[in-house]
Amino acid sequence: MGGPSACHAPGRWAVDHDLEQEILPTDISIAKEEFERELDTNEQCCVCWNILLTGMAMTCTHNVCETCADRLRHHNDMRCPLCRADVLSFEVDHASRQRAGQVPAKCLPEQCGFRGTVHDLLQHKNSSTCQFQTVYCRRGGCSEIVERRSIHQHEEECAYKKVECTCGLKTIQMYIDRHLTECETYPVPCPVGCDAVIERAKVAIHVTQTCQQTVRFCSVTGCGFVGRQAAMEAHNQESADIHTRLLVHDNNMLKVGLATGELKSSDASILYGEVKAITLTINSIQVGLAEGTTAFTSPTFENMFNGKWQVSIQTPGGRDGWHIYLCLISRPAPIHLKVMFLLLSPAMPGADRREDHAICLSGPICMRENKKYGAPLPTEKIIQYSRGNDRLKIKVLLQIVSAVIKP
Repeated sequence: MGGPSACHAPGRWAVDHDLEQEILPTDISIAKEEFERELDTNEQCCVCWNILLTGMAMTCTHNVCETCADRLRHHNDMRCPLCRADVLSFEVDHASRQRAGQVPAKCLPEQCGFRGTVHDLLQHKNSSTCQFQTVYCRRGGCSEIVERRSIHQHEEECAYKKVECTCGLKTIQMYIDRHLTECETYPVPCPVGCDAVIERAKVAIHVTQTCQQTVRFCSVTGCGFVGRQAAMEAHNQESADIHTRLLVHDNNMLKVGLATGELKSSDASILYGEVKAITLTINSIQVGLAEGTTAFTSPTFENMFNGKWQVSIQTPGGRDGWHIYLCLISRPAPIHLKVMFLLLSPAMPGADRREDHAICLSGPICMRENKKYGAPLPTEKIIQYSRGNDRLKIKVLLQIVSAVIKP
């Protein structure tokens, strides 16, 4: 799987304590190539021949560095490596240390351009001015060492960078790609092949309810037509007369069978057909509630099962509370439907997204013109789902319902 899409790219943690720490350099040293001239004998340790920045004088007045002095102390026969005189003690040699600190030196690589004494070069490397000094990554768990000039880029790309998925999961960069293969809110392309990009958790709803590329069976019993949404709409228009005859025939078969006793109610079964959905917005909810408004209505919508529809939220006052209604304003004939309302969770900056709130009307309903059909809607849900932008977004899902005779 590729990297996260731009709209779903992981964000930073609100507080990243890793980056509050100081950038620490690795052990600072000076390479032989950084000296501007050859070291004199009295500027070098007589054991390891490194520069005498930590010079120690032996009894015989020869000098060693502090590291080599510690090693000599552990020898039973402690003698000077040069003159073999017994070493009775080691004393800090300030003169050799000062002399070594004044040796001219330069910072490598040449791009750095710094020149000065050894003492100046050590300060330069220990400060934030040298962009070529190696430093430790500040990310917890990371052991990478990079040049100071690359530290910010590395920490931005570091596998231990703290990231937060839009679903609210807090993790580190190395684990986010695996999480995105399972994340319910991650946008994925429609598996059927339309151009839509949908949250993974809503793919099934999209494919079965709104995808234009999903292949469907015609819902009219006995028709047998199969096609995608565009072809189905054309088929319904072209086959209206055939559909009417099929529906009348099927209805008569059911009535005759029941009337003659050939059929019992158990011989018929409910058939759930095509689903259509539309999202509506009712504005100024919070303001209206504060002003004592008792009814809110959505704009009317058409082209759903050849009807004209409207959603309203109303309260008669008293103990009955609020109700949400679907009203069939006009349609040539009644229609049996299964109805669901979804209060869509508003996008709140900096807050976790809530689940949508579903309200289902009980059982299939025979919807008739100029009639409304509804269910209770708790006041706290109206307030909760309109908070932030004073708008209530409602998705209405309608599924056509019919009856068929069992074979």
